[in-house]
Amino acid sequence: MADLKLSEVDKLQTKEYWDTRYQKDGEAKTFDWFKTFKDLEPFFRKHISWDNEGTGSSLKILMLGCGNSALFLQTLSKDLYDSGLKNITNVDYSDVCIAQMAELHKDQPEMTWHVMDVRDMKEFKDGEFDIAIDKGTLDAFLSYTGSIWTIPEDIKESALKYMDETNRVLKPTGRMLYISYRQPHFARLIIDRPYWKMETETLSDSSGSFDYFGYVLQK
Repeated sequence: MADLKLSEVDKLQTKEYWDTRYQKDGEAKTFDWFKTFKDLEPFFRKHISWDNEGTGSSLKILMLGCGNSALFLQTLSKDLYDSGLKNITNVDYSDVCIAQMAELHKDQPEMTWHVMDVRDMKEFKDGEFDIAIDKGTLDAFLSYTGSIWTIPEDIKESALKYMDETNRVLKPTGRMLYISYRQPHFARLIIDRPYWKMETETLSDSSGSFDYFGYVLQK
């Protein structure tokens, strides 16, 4: 999000910002926060057991704050779908985004699209999903102006509610995969919860860009 202005940082937490952003970007323009599927595929394949022949196709995947990430007419959800993971539930609290993406991917019927706040996913039962994936959603919730060491109480409360709700909808053996630019000592302030074990992997690439991190949160 190279075009993000400093004055917009605090707005990243709001539905209104994202509705406006998706409308501004237009019906066919998608954008990527960071890292393409090609960059992330080794991490996903390491922590989700599936292959192109159908192994793992029964896994229930939850895409948390799906947005409209990635290259033109391509999303992380669609890339996973094309790689063999068909049972993908996408949620985002922007009805503008969900309407766009549902229309773009109407030819992938096993994927579903829901307008929903990840902090309150009451439409889903306890223990419904095998894998939950976050690529930028928690980072948006944790966007604010001020010291990164001191998270404002309202933002911390909102982020922890998101973690608790994700834990609720995951199966007892489920895991959350969180992709972030946020370094471990900052990330653990929110994601290191008593109901799962946290592992961290550095996601480097040959381009020389700064590192991203893959967090595996295993119940």
